[in-house]
Amino acid sequence: MTTAIKESLTNLNTALQKLEMSATDMQDNLKKKAKTGPTDLFSVPMKSNNDIDAKTIASRLDGAIAKVEKLLREG
Repeated sequence: MTTAIKESLTNLNTALQKLEMSATDMQDNLKKKAKTGPTDLFSVPMKSNNDIDAKTIASRLDGAIAKVEKLLREG
């Protein structure tokens, strides 16, 4: 395996760790909000410019995982 691929895998691992920590933090925040009382059922959440299409991200991650698995099998 080349140095560039090893470095990319290390970067991917770091990014995944950050993603996991962010997801955990977000879950904790949602739990705290749920404990604070009822929410306004009639308000519509504001859309932000940072909204991400979950299906697109999942597809890209699946593709990246498949490529990494193939590289690791080939050695």
